[in-house]
Amino acid sequence: MVMKKITEALLPLLLSFIYFKLCLCNGDPTFGCREGEKKVLLDFKDGITDPGELLSSWIGEDCCIWFGVQCDNQTGHVIKLDLRNTESDEVLSEQALGGEISFSLIGLKHLRYLDLSMNNFVGIRIPTFFGSLGSLRYLNLSNAGFLGPVPHQLGNLSHLHYLDLSNIVWSYDTVFLVGSHWLANLSSLQYLNLDNLNLSRAPNLLKTLNTLPMLSELHLSDCNLHVPHSVSYVNFSYLRILDLSSNNISSVVPLWLFNLTNLEYLDLSYNSFRGLVPSDVGKLTSLKVLNLTNNGVLEGVPATLGKLCMLERLDLSWNNFNGELIELEEAFSGCIQKSLKILQWTNSELTSHLPSWFGNLKSLQRLDLSSNSLYGSLPQFQLPSLQELYISDNKLNGTIPAHLGKLFPELVVFDLSSNNLVGVLTEAHFNNLSKLEYLYMSSNSFKLVVSSTWIPPLKLKEVHMSDLELGPRFPTWIQKLKNITSIDMSNAEIADILPNWFWYFSPNMRHINLSHNNLTGQIPSSFKLLKLDFIDLSYNHLDGALPEIVNNSVSGATMKNLFELYLSWNKITGIIPNSICKLMHLRVLDLSHNKITGVMPDCWNHSHANLQVMDFSYNNLHGSIPTSTCSGNIPLTYLYLNNNNLSGEIPSSLKGCGWLSTLDLSYNNMNGSIPTWFAANLSSLQFLQLRANMFTDSIPPELGSLESLQVIDLANNYLSGAIPHSFGNFTAMKTAPDLSSANIESYMDHIKANIKGREDNYDKILLLLNYIDLSDNELSGEIPEEITTLSYLTYQSSQPPNSQRGVLDDEDDEDESVWFYSVYCF
Repeated sequence: MVMKKITEALLPLLLSFIYFKLCLCNGDPTFGCREGEKKVLLDFKDGITDPGELLSSWIGEDCCIWFGVQCDNQTGHVIKLDLRNTESDEVLSEQALGGEISFSLIGLKHLRYLDLSMNNFVGIRIPTFFGSLGSLRYLNLSNAGFLGPVPHQLGNLSHLHYLDLSNIVWSYDTVFLVGSHWLANLSSLQYLNLDNLNLSRAPNLLKTLNTLPMLSELHLSDCNLHVPHSVSYVNFSYLRILDLSSNNISSVVPLWLFNLTNLEYLDLSYNSFRGLVPSDVGKLTSLKVLNLTNNGVLEGVPATLGKLCMLERLDLSWNNFNGELIELEEAFSGCIQKSLKILQWTNSELTSHLPSWFGNLKSLQRLDLSSNSLYGSLPQFQLPSLQELYISDNKLNGTIPAHLGKLFPELVVFDLSSNNLVGVLTEAHFNNLSKLEYLYMSSNSFKLVVSSTWIPPLKLKEVHMSDLELGPRFPTWIQKLKNITSIDMSNAEIADILPNWFWYFSPNMRHINLSHNNLTGQIPSSFKLLKLDFIDLSYNHLDGALPEIVNNSVSGATMKNLFELYLSWNKITGIIPNSICKLMHLRVLDLSHNKITGVMPDCWNHSHANLQVMDFSYNNLHGSIPTSTCSGNIPLTYLYLNNNNLSGEIPSSLKGCGWLSTLDLSYNNMNGSIPTWFAANLSSLQFLQLRANMFTDSIPPELGSLESLQVIDLANNYLSGAIPHSFGNFTAMKTAPDLSSANIESYMDHIKANIKGREDNYDKILLLLNYIDLSDNELSGEIPEEITTLSYLTYQSSQPPNSQRGVLDDEDDEDESVWFYSVYCF
């Protein structure tokens, strides 16, 4: 018995020893990588550029412990090579791998997993020899910079389960498919992503993919896809996720989609779908059809979304449904009422009131109907599982049901902003909404009437109530919201002292907007204890000195995340602290229309700020423009220094403002010549205003090469000489404006233009404004004939000029709506 137990204990060791000897006899190690495969990897490394030193660990004998390499524990063969660039979220980042992919990789005969995604192989094609890596199960080449056709040799990878060739950075013609027949060989494929590839040369793609029985996830977004109205049969038996978004498909939703009964996620957004079913079929509610034949009709099942019993998420946003929601009840009947959890249907031209059939979707957790043309009152149906409701930017009117908490007891996000809703909101409206965290009610006509002891939903994190009537007293109930991160009570008819506790009641506060009220009092002397990233207190009556933004004694410890600061249109005094230069993330700094004195901060030399907007206009600043302005690669785009007491010449340091679009130095005491380097260094200028200064000498003809210039106002100076003939080269004054141009988010670019003696502020229609004003100078000579070619040189007539210096007028018209071409000069 004892001998038997000893034998049983030693037998595994004996077998291991025999296996080890056999391996040695065959020359194969039992651990570590194989010598031949290590050489393959080193050959691969030799062709790679590696600025981020991703492959710096590829040294030593055992390649199985190198970064991104995994070997089989038993055989030592390399089975996984994962070189995805994870160092940066940026596509084609500077730290990504690049170079050439060595043919030697074909030596990794046992490779099952290859990931080269998010790298920088710009200028090379996907290697055809990848099709010889017959053991591959996983291949991810997404967003790696490849170009040219996808090699059909990939069709040899019959064991492949996962294939991602998606591309989010290049144009359609960078990576494309020529035919799709080879995909039919990938019989084991379960995941396929071809997002942003050009599939126009593979018109039968969906027909080919329909032969792959194991396919469960299919992404075909933004790829110029042809979607047939009918297919001979539907074989997507296991398909769970289907993304056909952004393909400009102009038809009704193909009926064959309704037979994909295992779908859990369907994304049809950003197309031009006109309906869920053909209008004639939709009216025949008793007709049972399914598009399974060439003519699109079979008997036996209803042609509605109701058949999709597993569907949990449906995205129909950004289409042209342009119809009454009430007519789509049949389309949402059936078992989908129990499965659907997320319904996205924004920007789809939907009309009518919110129909009661939404109340049948009892599992719905997220409903987004924002940016449509819905009207009527808020819904009275009950959705017990609903957590997120977005109905903003519609035409809803009427009042909010007082029993809202009973209709949606699980509500976490409620967005009804930008509608025409009215009424008085009381404490009853917020009863039973204990889970509410995000409340957006701005741009309606509500009045909030609650007691001073009211306890709001205590989990609230964001409260946006701009344009509501919340005043005249400052709402004290918000200090109970200890989790609040964002609050917007702008234009809320609050006429009270801004309480000191407001700045410190929530340690999580990041976003504050109290603009366009009648707040008085002072801003705290220091913001150094706060962690805000957005502050807007503009258009109030706050006074006192400008606060210290950063604690100078603690480097980078305070307000380091501040992105935008608006304090305009108050009564703030004092100087601008130099600590402002320490705000590395600051994009917008608007201190205009105050009583700030002193000189501009001269501290940008060593700043790493991201400042794009600097507005110090309408203050009492004096001195010259600091030489450090625009140093340190600050991407300044809008610079407003007008209506101050600045003096001196325009400093050459502004040559560093290469991004500058707007430069307004008008109404100061600046002198000297207009720099000739504007054209070479400020090539992005659109609006140049130097009115009412003391500039002398002639107008530089080099300004004519500023192709983007829409406004040039040099009036009321001491300029002499002739108008340059090059002014006829202003390209932006010859072509229609690009209305797609976008300003910095949250910031409205603006200029105050003096046209025919009348000053007006232009913001929303700024891109339509084109004019030249050279009046009240000492110019001589004739107006160059080239200026007559500026066909979009327009402005709106409001009154005749104060003097009779206007020339080249087509006509004067008392009607202020008339647009005409005009140049004003001396």
